Amino acid sequence: MSFTIDEQTVQDLELFGDRPNSKSIFSFFNRTKTFGGRLQLKGLMESPLDSPKEILDRRDSIKFFMKAELPFEISSSQMDFIDHYFRLNKTTLKSNFIDAYFQNMFVRQGNRNDVYLIKTGVEKLVYLLLELKRHLPHITKNEIPEQLKAYFSFVKDYIQLKEISGLLSEIKNSPHRVKPHQFDWLFREKYKKETQDLVNIIYLFDAYNAVAQTALKENLCLPGFIDSAIPQLKLKGLFHPFLESPIPYDLEMKDGQNLCFLTGPNMAGKSTFLKSLGLSIYLSHLGFPVPAKEIQTTFYKGLMTTINLSDNMGLGYSHFYSEVKRIKQVANVIKEKGSVFVIFDELFRGTNVKDAYEASLYIIKSFSQIQQSTYFISTHITEIASQIADWPNVKCHYFEAKIDENQLTYSYEIKEGVSYERLGMHILLKENIIDILNPKNT
Repeated sequence: MSFTIDEQTVQDLELFGDRPNSKSIFSFFNRTKTFGGRLQLKGLMESPLDSPKEILDRRDSIKFFMKAELPFEISSSQMDFIDHYFRLNKTTLKSNFIDAYFQNMFVRQGNRNDVYLIKTGVEKLVYLLLELKRHLPHITKNEIPEQLKAYFSFVKDYIQLKEISGLLSEIKNSPHRVKPHQFDWLFREKYKKETQDLVNIIYLFDAYNAVAQTALKENLCLPGFIDSAIPQLKLKGLFHPFLESPIPYDLEMKDGQNLCFLTGPNMAGKSTFLKSLGLSIYLSHLGFPVPAKEIQTTFYKGLMTTINLSDNMGLGYSHFYSEVKRIKQVANVIKEKGSVFVIFDELFRGTNVKDAYEASLYIIKSFSQIQQSTYFISTHITEIASQIADWPNVKCHYFEAKIDENQLTYSYEIKEGVSYERLGMHILLKENIIDILNPKNT
């Protein structure tokens, strides 16, 4: 079973841009040097893990590249040419010198470009192997985390293949010594699968290195995990990577606390915090670095967020009915997985205050009784707080706003307690809406 994350959550957290060059979490981490590395990175980010061992292995692999960086040089043009070389789908060059000579002499003029592409592809791949051969001995076995050992061993064994090793020894970094006909037969015939596997390993290293370099440059931390059946969460210095000057968040959920009731006026920072929080859980279960100074979390089986839920006009759904359908989806995932991290921003905003109060209180009470999952729920219906504040598994937090000399200011800091501020009328007055609508002024 895999970690559950659905399309609504992907959109809420802006994980992948829907347009080229759009801002996304993927683009934030994408410092890859090759197209193949980019595809590997996207594959990693589309597959969060629910196995503690796999998560820790991937985290340790990224940690290795944070310490060592990529231990050899690769370039986009080099790897793109190698990719094109394998996609040529042309007959391999003859492996012995005489056959290769006549093949080259009598090749049709229209196919001479194919021969050029094969020879250049061979050359690029040979230089990659020479680079690997030069740098691999400097990496000692005890420095390599368990997950990466198999990859490095594969690369080492490939380079030490008798035919490959012999030809590389003859070259000694001299371009005129490359024998394309011999290498081409080895690369695309005898050891075709092994060679393609090696190239894919290089792409994986490129992806890991991109994540590691992002962590170093953006001051991200590697996730820590608490092996406990009871959900726990500790965050220090959490921030959203899209903000230029973010206000960091500190928060802790422990001792069986599994529900956070979040209040505060509009624009005070609730949604940004919830996005940052959801992102921290998602990245942790990728084994990726997190935008924070520290994160300690238990392992979850899924992440479900509802931050930017829209009406489904095509199906004739009102906003309220869309919310109900979403809660049903979340409930089914909790029932299936057992341990899910759940975020609801402005629960039941699509109905009247009385129904919203009763429905929110019922859902909060029902969710909170499922102790294996964690819930962060924001609302403007602060009257609910008096009903749940003394529950031992509930924590109340808020974002504040202040009116100072008729100016509305926000601290964007998360604090313990409940916000009862009502600022709607202040904003209406400040924008002169009342004066504009006054019949005397029309």
